[in-house]
Amino acid sequence: MSGTSPAKHPRVTFVVPTHNYARFVAHAVDSLLAQSFEPLEVVVIDDASTDGTPEVLAHYASDSRVRLIRHNVNAGHIRTYNEGLDVARGEFVGLLSADDLCLHRDAIARQVAVFDADPGVGFVYPAQAYVDESGRLLEVAAPWPEDHVWDGLKEFEHLVFTNYVPASGPLVRKACHVALGYYDERLPHAGDWDLWLRICGHYRAAYIAEPLYGYRIHGVNMHHHVVTPRQATGEHVLTVDRAFAALPRSAWQAVRGLRRRALRQAALSAIDWEKGHGRLRRAWRLALHSLGRSPDLLLTPRFYIVLAKLTLVTGLGRRRAAGLASIVRHRTRPA
Repeated sequence: MSGTSPAKHPRVTFVVPTHNYARFVAHAVDSLLAQSFEPLEVVVIDDASTDGTPEVLAHYASDSRVRLIRHNVNAGHIRTYNEGLDVARGEFVGLLSADDLCLHRDAIARQVAVFDADPGVGFVYPAQAYVDESGRLLEVAAPWPEDHVWDGLKEFEHLVFTNYVPASGPLVRKACHVALGYYDERLPHAGDWDLWLRICGHYRAAYIAEPLYGYRIHGVNMHHHVVTPRQATGEHVLTVDRAFAALPRSAWQAVRGLRRRALRQAALSAIDWEKGHGRLRRAWRLALHSLGRSPDLLLTPRFYIVLAKLTLVTGLGRRRAAGLASIVRHRTRPA
């Protein structure tokens, strides 16, 4: 591997992992370098790309804010993430996938302001926008209507049922990684969810209701296409199991009491994840696999809600389904 020297004394480090994303990676890096927040380090790790990625990245070799690392042998996305976080020098660290991008010039500044206002915050995540290959907005996923800073266990109570935190864009206080570790290599599909839940057990969680980063939907998003529905479901179950096992002794009994219900719902989270990222065929396969594995899902109201949403998106498409949902929310909102 090889590298160039980064800027001195960065407060924020963003790791940009890439593998054969020559057509997108410059958009990701440029969107970071255009940020209004200046004490910034961008660590770009080319995981042995075989396309034109090295030539694209060569244009950044003279930029003191950018550190370029290239693998001679493909290490996989989780090891690449962890390598980037390990060499990151910022007080706050995050990942931006090479096919994603910042949507606002003040995205990082707004996240850092939350950290600076509350030393107990472990990570800051925003709402997420989904964009197409050209960067055009498809829809926005906003789990909460307003900004908040919550006790981590309160966030845990919601997050343990489904992963609504974007994988790309959240910033983490690096001290959390020092205390709790990085991504678990046993969880290539659910490693980010596992990380958020671990942090929630010990630190506060902050949310910004505006989408600051765009998740790009295209033909083959990195690594998800190689994860089978069986593996995805298994990882979701393992993640939930580990999350409860890692809770501190001081965790409220009411939180611990959610374990059984959360395990039952873990499979539904995997279906929602695939649907939310436009992989409808995989979502249907997951639904059938999950039902075969846990027939008692038929007794769970949320199973029918997830199935209804999946049917709606399959029949109408993402845009029309999102529009219809918006109309329904508006008409059913109390006067």
